[in-house]
Amino acid sequence: MRIDTPFRLQLVAAMLSASVGTVSADPNPEPFSCPVQIPLTNQSLASAPAGWSATTAGSERTQHDLTNFAVNGGPVGSPNGEIYDKEEERKDGKGGATRMQRWNLQGMSGGFAVCSYFRTRVELARSLDGYSSCEVTYKRSKNSDFKIASASCR
Repeated sequence: MRIDTPFRLQLVAAMLSASVGTVSADPNPEPFSCPVQIPLTNQSLASAPAGWSATTAGSERTQHDLTNFAVNGGPVGSPNGEIYDKEEERKDGKGGATRMQRWNLQGMSGGFAVCSYFRTRVELARSLDGYSSCEVTYKRSKNSDFKIASASCR
């Protein structure tokens, strides 16, 4: 039996809408923030090249501070970053400034918040299903670069 293409598309669309109707996301999930720091990670080299020895430089003082936040359209690990919808910057009159970036998540599904940390490739990812917005705040004092102060979603 051969099914014509328009009917096949209608059948697939009906099956998808039926399956989507059975998935229920929490309409008001708890707000969350990226941890501003994660514990030290085990960084080592399995084997060093001939004639070399491997050490972990600064292992006692290395801090894995939050250095980046992204809204990713998914799946986790893909380079599918979303650009923020709004950016504001306020100067404090002492040479410093605060910069805020906001993402409107209305209508997004399958997205993830991704938190990245200094001197590690570890990234924390969290589903954004049910969330309406994310915001990252950067702070800068006089003669310094911007650093992330917080990153959160609600």
